[in-house]
Amino acid sequence: MNRRAHALAARRLIAACGGLVEAAAACRVGKSQLADYQAADGVGFMPADVMADLEAYCGTPTYSRMLVEARPAGPETQDLAREACDAAEAAGRLQRGARLASDDGDLTERERRELVEIYAEALDQLRQVGALLSQGVTP
Repeated sequence: MNRRAHALAARRLIAACGGLVEAAAACRVGKSQLADYQAADGVGFMPADVMADLEAYCGTPTYSRMLVEARPAGPETQDLAREACDAAEAAGRLQRGARLASDDGDLTERERRELVEIYAEALDQLRQVGALLSQGVTP
């Protein structure tokens, strides 16, 4: 899921709880932090414990259902070599992004958000390799 999808999931969950005031009363974070989670240009993602508290409060797995639905059932291919190469390329993009972002000695919020997205992509690629390995697929 990208940042906008996470913001949409947070917005739907907060609405299911009755809005920011009611949601803030049902979890450990305040209204301003919840508002940030539902903003497409926000700086953070809703933590799992906050999500769990709000879903328990409203009685509907709104956010977690969106996470599950966004997750592919398994690797896109049974080609271990291709998946391993995709993972290495994604890691290379992360390395390049981190190097470029740190060249000036100042990591901006925009750069940090971009690196978080690249990291998530690289992690997903590595998970696909792991899924193939756990299935016993041979190269």
